[in-house]
Amino acid sequence: MSTADLQRVLVPTDLSDFAGTALRWAGMFQRRIGARLTLLYANEPYIPFDVIEGPAAYLLQRDPEFRVRLTVELRDHVERFLPDVGDAAETMIVDAAPAAAILETAESLDADLIVMGTHGRTGWRRALLGSVAANVVHHTDRPVLCVPADAPAAIGRILCPVNFTPIARIALDEAARLAETFDAELLIAHVTDAIDHASDVEGEFAAWVEPHVLSRCRYSHITSSGNAAEETIRMAHDANADLIVLGARHKRFADATVIGTTTERVIRFARKPVWAVVAPQSNIHP
Repeated sequence: MSTADLQRVLVPTDLSDFAGTALRWAGMFQRRIGARLTLLYANEPYIPFDVIEGPAAYLLQRDPEFRVRLTVELRDHVERFLPDVGDAAETMIVDAAPAAAILETAESLDADLIVMGTHGRTGWRRALLGSVAANVVHHTDRPVLCVPADAPAAIGRILCPVNFTPIARIALDEAARLAETFDAELLIAHVTDAIDHASDVEGEFAAWVEPHVLSRCRYSHITSSGNAAEETIRMAHDANADLIVLGARHKRFADATVIGTTTERVIRFARKPVWAVVAPQSNIHP
């Protein structure tokens, strides 16, 4: 999938200011590429703890007037954060838990990109909220853009960590296309587990990276050593990157689908927007 193929962008929202930040990012693709935006509200079924209160809350969620008001709120949300988009953005209400609603709707719409907001909190609360985004990345084969609160909707510098694997090549290709589309600088990073490997990495960069990005955009590369997730987050901060693009490869662990630890940690804890390029294990070949 290339940036030019972003015809439909799905934007889940809880109508909060944090979700509005993600909507502004989605608006960039509407303006630059002409992508169609679909705003999704997950009307999660109410699980009552009180036998008296429960039925009333359940019925309220499904009351036609309630859904009409909710639709109006969705339109107001678009008008507040993307006043120039107007009717170009569609709205949907799905009666399901957030992750399930996002996955179901992305499939039914054949969305090319899912743009999700993550709340502006720290510590375990941020990790918990980030779990919805991580859960979506676990179970989709579509690109997912995770946007933290207050991230300016602009792409001037992109950080793309690579480890010279097939999924990293796919992520680098997408990062280069994004850099080309937004006339951004691409910063390619590699984290080694020992600083004395730096000279070997320089040679690998020359052979592996340059043929894929040289003709598309302005780029440079950096190396570091340490924990891959921590170093990726640190380099993005130090370089003042606007976006992190990285590969997320699905793997089988017993009976569940998982993604790599580095990818999941960056998605959960980065203070920068993270574009996860997802590829099922069966689709990746050396």
